[in-house]
Amino acid sequence: MRRLHDRLANPLLQAMLILAVAADVQATPTLMDASRLSRPCMACHQLNAWGSADGIIPALAGQQARYLEEQLALFRSGSRVDAGMAAVAAHQSLKNPNDIPLLARHLAGLDANPHPVTGSGDHLRVGQELYAHICAACHGTTGRGDAENRVPRIAAQHYPYLRRQIEAAADLHKDFAPPEMTSALRGTRPAERDALADYISRLGAPEALTDQGRVDESGI
Repeated sequence: MRRLHDRLANPLLQAMLILAVAADVQATPTLMDASRLSRPCMACHQLNAWGSADGIIPALAGQQARYLEEQLALFRSGSRVDAGMAAVAAHQSLKNPNDIPLLARHLAGLDANPHPVTGSGDHLRVGQELYAHICAACHGTTGRGDAENRVPRIAAQHYPYLRRQIEAAADLHKDFAPPEMTSALRGTRPAERDALADYISRLGAPEALTDQGRVDESGI
């Protein structure tokens, strides 16, 4: 014990310890870096990560952290293909291995968009029934997903983005959709997919999820 005390009293050893601690702190990003890390995302997903005003680009705020982390890793590896996202995932600001988990936690902690782009609201009862049959078992009745199983939050996501993803899954063009979901969606008609996306976009809204138009006479 005496020897250890004498060694720590050595000015050279003290300086080395200080440098080592400083290097470790610098190498490990903190939540203070999250704003810096999110800058490459802002051009498309906006400053608050609520997605584009037209609803084509999805909201990231409030998304499940582990899902975001997994998707960024897929974009970085090229397993999931999108030119814009591949560039973001490979951005110089995300070069540290700890950066992606940190960015994912930051985005997950942001307030979700309270006013997503929604559909017509005409066939929400149909959308509700389809959601209960196809989506609720994995995404939950509230659409908030499952952090442990990397199931994404879909509640209050933009209707145009949801509609595009539903179509891609139904047409087997979405590589990472579970087969039970793609199988169920393949059996739906375009109007039913519209209703499903519309219903999901309104999940979590304070107003009642009821049809805004007349009694459904469309036969969907």
